[in-house]
Amino acid sequence: MAHSATGGSSASQSSLTRLGYCGAVGSFLGSSAIVGLSTTITMWQAGLGLDATQVGALSAALNFAIAAGSLLAGWLCARLGMTRVFNWVNLVSVIGFVLCAAAPDFWMLLAGVVLAGLGTGLDLPVSISVMSRDTQDPAAGSTLVTVTQLGWQVGMLGSALAAFAVSGFAGATGGRVVFVLFAAIACGLLLWRLRSSEFAALHAAGERTGTVGATGADAPEHEDAAVVDAGVVGTGPFGIPLRLVPAFASLLVFYIGWNLVANTWGQFQTYMLVNAHASQSLATGLGIVLYIVMFAANWVVSVTVNTRWRNPLFVAGGVIAFGAMILMAAGGGSLWVIVAATAIMYVGLPLAGEAICKVWTQETFPATSRAAVQGFILGFSRLLCGLFAFVTPALVLPATIGTTLWGFVAVVAVFVAAGCTFMRVRRVAA
Repeated sequence: MAHSATGGSSASQSSLTRLGYCGAVGSFLGSSAIVGLSTTITMWQAGLGLDATQVGALSAALNFAIAAGSLLAGWLCARLGMTRVFNWVNLVSVIGFVLCAAAPDFWMLLAGVVLAGLGTGLDLPVSISVMSRDTQDPAAGSTLVTVTQLGWQVGMLGSALAAFAVSGFAGATGGRVVFVLFAAIACGLLLWRLRSSEFAALHAAGERTGTVGATGADAPEHEDAAVVDAGVVGTGPFGIPLRLVPAFASLLVFYIGWNLVANTWGQFQTYMLVNAHASQSLATGLGIVLYIVMFAANWVVSVTVNTRWRNPLFVAGGVIAFGAMILMAAGGGSLWVIVAATAIMYVGLPLAGEAICKVWTQETFPATSRAAVQGFILGFSRLLCGLFAFVTPALVLPATIGTTLWGFVAVVAVFVAAGCTFMRVRRVAA
């Protein structure tokens, strides 16, 4: 990872690099919880005798829990301290994953899903804010933030691989194995954050100096930089300057729309493919290939985030995602049309997606508001996704999926327009 710190020693650069990887592991667990439940839900359904309502309730509960964790992030950081929350949050995830792995019935599985969602929902905005605080270089701050998105993609891929490996196991056994793996990784991450002396030194320096990496000033080549004066008179939600309220609103609309698409495919892709007459093994195997495509696209975002190509790639990604969704809708629910169009969409969604949203948040809003703003954007969108998850299983059945996909065409159009609006209003506010 280049440019980890400005004016720092090589030791501090390597420490910041490892901090980025540590945050990425937290994101890995967040996507693992979502995709892990998605890819094993048919196993849990068979092993525990779940009905369609309970399947929808599990997915909805996970989204609500992630939303609650994200919304609580700013409040907890203000009362307990950002570093303390960062260090201990994975204890909640560990307990949740263990409960899932040991669940004998729907209710214990539900409790585990809720705790895993709370822990991983808290981790993401807190990790991003800690990295922004601890780094001393705006470009490095942006790069560290995009690394968390790569961790998110690895989690999607890793959980799909794990589910594929256990797809032949009887009943809920495969699901239990996958969640034991998640629990072990979460436990390791908890110990890493608690026991790392180099992280402790970075946190202490960040708390002492108040240095924040993504200070609101982009690299010189960025055309849409917004320099934020936290002391501006008149504030909006979360204490942000009033002139940034339009940017906040457009960013919120963008992420709600983007997450509605990404989360639906993340949670119900396997369910959708199985209902389009793919086998469990074929559905999870196809998912692995599709997640590799998405990881490659997110890697492109990571290496271009501090270049002049960032905004053009966003627009290109939005056009690709829109075209892919039209292709999918026109295909009328055919299995291989869904697969091909999803592969194309998984190129567009990362280029115009969550990674750049995280970077925009850290660059645009005052340091004192970032955890709360990031948490609200992530949490509120997850809340809406949780509500939508109640009805998604019925909407992606063969009889209804054609109409549903045309609805998603409209959603993609809205979030791409909102993202372009954000870039324009942020430039005006600069």
